[in-house]
Amino acid sequence: MTRWTLLFLATLFIFAYTQKNKTIEGDLYFSFFRFGSFYNQPDSMINKFTNYADTVNRKTLDKVDKQVLTMYERLKKEDLLFNPFVELRLDTDSIIKLYLDKSDYEKMKIHKRQELQALSKKIRIIADGKNLGNGMFLCKKLISIDKVDGQTQQIEKKFKIEDY
Repeated sequence: MTRWTLLFLATLFIFAYTQKNKTIEGDLYFSFFRFGSFYNQPDSMINKFTNYADTVNRKTLDKVDKQVLTMYERLKKEDLLFNPFVELRLDTDSIIKLYLDKSDYEKMKIHKRQELQALSKKIRIIADGKNLGNGMFLCKKLISIDKVDGQTQQIEKKFKIEDY
C-alpha cells in the first residue's frame, strides 16, 4: 500500500471512531412549550420561521435567538426539520431533545402525562444516539421503553400565583 492509502485509511478509521453512538438513558419529560422541529406544524408557521431565519441580521440577535437559529441550522443540515422528538430528563438532571423516526415516536406518544402522574409511573427510555450538539441527539437505535414506578416530571410554570 502506498503512503497516501495508509493515511487515508487511518483518517477514515479515526473519523468513524469519533462518530460512535452514545447510550442515552432518561425519563420522558413533558414541557408546556415545545420547540424543536416542524413536525405536525402548520405550513404558515413553517413559512414564517424559515423566512425569518433566512433574512434576519444575525449580528443583532440576542443569545437565545442565536441558539434557536443554530439549532435550526443543525437540524436542517441533518435533515431532521420534520422529524418528531421527545424530551428526556437524564439522570444528571439535564433535559435533552431526542429526535426519532416516526415509527419510534409512535411507540412513545401513546403515553399521556396525566395518566402517568395519576398512577405514579414514568417512562424510562434507553437509546443509542448521536450527539448533535445544543442538547440534541438523534436516536440511532431505540433499545427500550419501559413504564416504571416513579414520578413523571414536567416543567414547572415560571409564574406561580400564591394565596395571601
